[in-house]
Amino acid sequence: MWDYSAAGLSAGPVMTEQPRMLPFRLLEHTADIGFEAFGATRQDVFRNAARALMHLMVDLETIAPREGKPLGAEASDMPSLLVNWLSEILYLFDAEGWLFRDFQFDALTERGLTAVARGEKFDRRKHQVKLLVKAVTYHQLDLMETAEGWRAQVYVDI
Repeated sequence: MWDYSAAGLSAGPVMTEQPRMLPFRLLEHTADIGFEAFGATRQDVFRNAARALMHLMVDLETIAPREGKPLGAEASDMPSLLVNWLSEILYLFDAEGWLFRDFQFDALTERGLTAVARGEKFDRRKHQVKLLVKAVTYHQLDLMETAEGWRAQVYVDI
């Protein structure tokens, strides 16, 4: 089982925007780490999944939403769109050092999205890396609408 405390992570919620619905929670897995993200709308669940991914890597509270960066993703279906969205965010961290905290969607359809992510570049004096995420996977990927709203389950390679 994953020892969250060793990586500075907690299995509980990190940020709550809605009084009755958690934005995300971490999931245990023998080899990887995952999370569930929740939201009243599809935009909310995509936003909270992105925040959960960032939370795995750094403390969200240390990221200042200073600069906006346009993002986009396309896919053949909604679950694949979620993977491509998160993979784009991970790519921007790996290639350009971007950390994001806030996400505003311009459009989100069954096969594509455009958004503006707000954050800042990684600064080792300010940000401490908790985990290095290698990739977003399709392992046990789930995206569904529930009676309470939307729920996504995502596992990442670490």
